[in-house]
Amino acid sequence: MAVTQEKFPNAKFSFSSCIGTDVWHPGKPTGGYEWWYFDALSDDGREAIVIIFMDNFIFSPRYNALNRALKKNSRQDIPAPCIPALAFSYYKDGKPVYRSVSEYPMEQFSADPEWPHCEIGRSSFRCDSAPYGSGFAVNVFVELSGGRNLHGNFEWLSVESDLSPASEASGMGSAAGHSWNLVAPRSDVTGKMVIENRKRSKTEEVNFRGTGYHDHNLDSRWMPEAVSNWNWGRVHFADATAVFYDYAGHEPGDNCSRLYIVRDNAIVELDAVFDINGTGRDKFGLKYPKTFAVHADDGSELLVEQKKVLDSSFFYTRFVCDASLTLNDDNIRNASGISEYLVPANLRNGWFDRLIDMRISRPGKPALLT
Repeated sequence: MAVTQEKFPNAKFSFSSCIGTDVWHPGKPTGGYEWWYFDALSDDGREAIVIIFMDNFIFSPRYNALNRALKKNSRQDIPAPCIPALAFSYYKDGKPVYRSVSEYPMEQFSADPEWPHCEIGRSSFRCDSAPYGSGFAVNVFVELSGGRNLHGNFEWLSVESDLSPASEASGMGSAAGHSWNLVAPRSDVTGKMVIENRKRSKTEEVNFRGTGYHDHNLDSRWMPEAVSNWNWGRVHFADATAVFYDYAGHEPGDNCSRLYIVRDNAIVELDAVFDINGTGRDKFGLKYPKTFAVHADDGSELLVEQKKVLDSSFFYTRFVCDASLTLNDDNIRNASGISEYLVPANLRNGWFDRLIDMRISRPGKPALLT
């Protein structure tokens, strides 16, 4: 059920919530990319899973080196980068337990422009249906350090999805700028991971159950040239899901400060103001908003504390956040969620390429650092 229309047809940022456009968009300009993002928090709040399928790995030293060369020399003989990657992270009690970022040759990437489906190496997701509902089957295979492999099979069963169909003006798949598809803001997530340790002939199983989220981002531009900073997250309350999105671009009309409230199978898109009340600094030196208030134009308010750092680097940080939501019914809701903060300026040059590369694995070659 759609309750909002495209409010900014001339903006370089467009929004939708549409399963039909959760597909691959080939033919993007050089520097363009898209990713499909899945996350979930366990019922007890102790565990978190994040899985990202990328047709072009925006943090890859190879992807960024090609874009730097294109920008510097304006050369036409440099091939457009196509560096697919899969990122998988499993956290427990605020700490990473299993984590892998794997690059693949383009021959091991396959996606469908007509049906939500993607395969990277031996990992895949697909939109599917069953007698008990519809959603996404997500399967991952990642190589870990120490001779270990992780096989994961998960189901993101949609509770609320497909809430605001994309229009032609939304720019999804065009060269207009950034497109964000909040495909399934709330899902029931179940699954199992099997971790095989070949050196020790040992197998471990981990079952997971929680509440999850799925979105899809697409851009026609090299990220460091498009994004100044980006703060976003999602929190599932008992009767609603809140998604905040504070996206600052480098060009006029490319900013988006919004609060999205999802409940009763409908989504409300609200203009918002982000008031930063306190900042933090990660061990890599990245300064981020630690506590902030999101004031929506209808009087709704979301208070967020980005409390536990799950992952970090020189250009992004991922958190478990605590949040409280007040809507027009004056009830205060409290829950935890997952949030992220990104400042891609450090990707403009090659200063950190070697360090970034040490955390990237390739088929048959696990990363040096995890």
